[in-house]
Amino acid sequence: MRTFLLIFLVLGALSTSKAQDATPMTVPQKAVAQLEKIRKQTVDEVVIGMRKSNLPAETRPMLNRILVKSTSEFLVITARKPTREAYLKCLDDNLSRISPLVPETKDREQVAEYFQDLMDIVGLESSEGRLTAFVETKPQK
Repeated sequence: MRTFLLIFLVLGALSTSKAQDATPMTVPQKAVAQLEKIRKQTVDEVVIGMRKSNLPAETRPMLNRILVKSTSEFLVITARKPTREAYLKCLDDNLSRISPLVPETKDREQVAEYFQDLMDIVGLESSEGRLTAFVETKPQK
């Protein structure tokens, strides 16, 4: 009886820790098509360079490339088994890449809106404060 109880407790602990690692998400059916559309629009902005911003001309293409990469990563996550944690990790990684490029609050708000659009498309309700922290934090020089 003890052995059975011990095995049951160990398996229970393992299964709950596994459940906490990844929260599966149900993504809307049109998410892939919408992400592709946004990615194409952003790629066009890289080529044409028409993004409205106060950023220096040499910074804008780098920012847009990171945004394209972010959208592509969202597409990959969506095509596989999407989890909330995977989207949030993608968000963290890309915001940290963008942060030194975007010193002005107005530009940071535009970036946050872009990521909010991506999150809305895949059905992610909250960035858990990541976007707010990104907008409010000034990059260190």
